[in-house]
Amino acid sequence: MGMFSRQKILKLYLNGEITSVASKFSSDNSLQKLKSSLLEVNRTNKENYKGILLKINSPGGAAATSEELANLVFNLRQKVPVITSIGDSACSGAYMVAAASNYIFANKMSWTGSIGVIMILPNYQELSKKFGVAFKTIKSGKMKDMGSPFREISPDEESYLETLVKKAHEEFINFIKLTRPNATNLDELADGRVLDARTALENNLVDRLGSEYDALNFLMTEILHGNEKDFSVTDTAPKLGFLKRILDISAPITVKLELPNNFQRL
Repeated sequence: MGMFSRQKILKLYLNGEITSVASKFSSDNSLQKLKSSLLEVNRTNKENYKGILLKINSPGGAAATSEELANLVFNLRQKVPVITSIGDSACSGAYMVAAASNYIFANKMSWTGSIGVIMILPNYQELSKKFGVAFKTIKSGKMKDMGSPFREISPDEESYLETLVKKAHEEFINFIKLTRPNATNLDELADGRVLDARTALENNLVDRLGSEYDALNFLMTEILHGNEKDFSVTDTAPKLGFLKRILDISAPITVKLELPNNFQRL
């Protein structure tokens, strides 16, 4: 093929925590860029992309935002093949996004899974007593201040919140069953545990072990039946801000599983 007749592949990124609140110091800008790109290709695909490579490095995050991204990817895979490449991690809500794609590659040392839902409610009651600070709550219903950090949660409230978490967990598992019908041992593995790549492969939660290059090559050769010279890749790599670049210079190797937030998260 000539230079100007190459077929186009779009490379997208899901990096960092999946947040629901915009912040200059969060991954929200790159997250918004991912959402916009998914919406645009879902709507018109005016650039005529033949395939999507989705690179994921994320511990998960906000439940509804994770679901929104996953649904966008799942709708897109009906029109254009979407291949996910897991970098260091695609856990919890980020795994939901990965599972929505047609095919998943995982590096041998990556972590994935963590199919679960968590709700963490802080309690500052003893701290308030120590500093002599008191709070008076006026509410319209007995559960209106449910989860308040300034009092103990009641048994009724705890039971109700457990029900919400269980329902969200069921929705998560049902989504995996829909998108990855060959997944095995979900009853055992969907308890929130993080999985190494080989365990995920053995249970069909990912499709192959391999790098980002392997995933791209698979998309070009086995899915689109061409070779490297037949394609051009549009890379949407998010640009790091000055502060982020400075902080990343000497960043140690870390494993990030969950962040304490007082809202439901995957």
